[in-house]
Amino acid sequence: MNHRIKASIACALCGPAAVGVLFAPAAFAATLPNLATSAAISVSTTGPADAQFSNMETTYSAPLTAPVGWRGFCRQIGRDITVTLPQTTDVQTVSIQFEQDASSGVYYPHQVDFEAYSGGQWYQVATEQSVVPITDKRVTTQTFTAHFSGLRTNEIRIHFPVSVWVFAHNLKVNGTPVPGAAPAVPSGASIVPSSGTQPMEAYDPRSRGIRNMLLVYTGDYQSLGTWSPSDFAPMVTYTNPNGQSLGPMFDTILFLPYGSLQDNQQSWQNYLTDLFTPGQQLDALNTAVGQRNQQLGTYGQQEKVVLTIPYPAFGDGAWGSANGQALLFNATAADPAALSAREAALQWYVQTLLADWNNAHYANLDLVGLYWDKEDVDYSSPGEVPLIQYASSLAHQAGYGFYWIPFYDASGLTEWQQLGFDGVWLQPNYAEQGNAADISRVANSDAYAKELGLGIELELSGGVQYPSVQTLYNQTIAQLETDGMADSVSHAYYAGSKDFVKSFLATDPNERAVYDETYSFMQHP
Repeated sequence: MNHRIKASIACALCGPAAVGVLFAPAAFAATLPNLATSAAISVSTTGPADAQFSNMETTYSAPLTAPVGWRGFCRQIGRDITVTLPQTTDVQTVSIQFEQDASSGVYYPHQVDFEAYSGGQWYQVATEQSVVPITDKRVTTQTFTAHFSGLRTNEIRIHFPVSVWVFAHNLKVNGTPVPGAAPAVPSGASIVPSSGTQPMEAYDPRSRGIRNMLLVYTGDYQSLGTWSPSDFAPMVTYTNPNGQSLGPMFDTILFLPYGSLQDNQQSWQNYLTDLFTPGQQLDALNTAVGQRNQQLGTYGQQEKVVLTIPYPAFGDGAWGSANGQALLFNATAADPAALSAREAALQWYVQTLLADWNNAHYANLDLVGLYWDKEDVDYSSPGEVPLIQYASSLAHQAGYGFYWIPFYDASGLTEWQQLGFDGVWLQPNYAEQGNAADISRVANSDAYAKELGLGIELELSGGVQYPSVQTLYNQTIAQLETDGMADSVSHAYYAGSKDFVKSFLATDPNERAVYDETYSFMQHP
């Protein structure tokens, strides 16, 4: 399928707020002591540690076991809280309380994983999900509690994502010490995969918080390649059939060129000019997100953006000039792989792109990464690997992630890390098979993602008005759910030319259902 900043990331400077409504599971037995008060407790980020955000957290530094005051966690993808007990314990309950105050940028984690150490490895022993949406504007607290039978350990880990701020306190571990007893985990506990042996998740540092990313094509084909604020509005805000706006939808927009860019400087420049034209494309998205924040009260919440780096193909002849030098993508005696010429073209493009971005000052957008626009690695092409690695270095030097969406079983897939990619979403290419589609393609893609540490793309291919397209899309969603690839896995969404917009506007209930079911799928914790 040929489908295809550093803007400031401000944390809300917010203080502890009064509790409005209490949400908590059934209370556990109060007769057992809270062993966490005598345990060693450590906290680590699941993403790269950031000195600025860590410094901001010092304002909210109450002990995690205290029932008053709050421990604040700002950004940095997520947290692991490790509780090391003095001795092996028959653990019966573990709980931790969080606050939500959306007006101050404090949100519940959508999911909390409870893990236990036994026999030299970590096991996931429970998962609790938030019952309160981030769009709830009340100031509330919620206790996430896991109950156990047959869990003996001296190390407990609590794992959760952090989008802006998370406030936590009242950490409790209740149980009975059993000195000398052998560690044990309940039946059904699963080993926590080591890095690279689980799918890419939204709070994985590689994805930089991307959970649901929509591919948006611009730069050609008139209205099909021109996005307005009204086009983006239902993409950034879910609106139900009754016209009620219920919450954010896609959290990230990937902008790609519509069709194939010609391999010359003028074509690349024309694409950038179109991308940054006032009233459309990026500017239209910025407007739609601002309107969404006013409507939902999510003030200051930015939409993540990923922008495309074109692929400069070997052998494509004269490209243009950079730094006073004419660039030729054909082999020459001095540059047999045309590598230096293609690298110079990429450098010109990225510098021009980032200059345009910085000059635009989009208050509601956060550039998080650059996307490589070729869907496989052509190892037969001279200089292919160093070319990709050079593009990666350009992204990283500018402070951004480097991303890729290869087609199913594409060459280079298993070497994505060596190539320099930070995050990869795999295309199942299931929908493209039409009547010959075999659902095992999606299952195999899920297995690839788990083995290689990838995200997954959902594909709505061929026009939302066709029942066969709707069926293939629904089957994809069902298979992802069966394989455990919904939940917190990072997803990209290919929907042709505004097919989700067409679904939103459709009067036919079957066409409209595609939009609604997509939002429902996104609500998986």
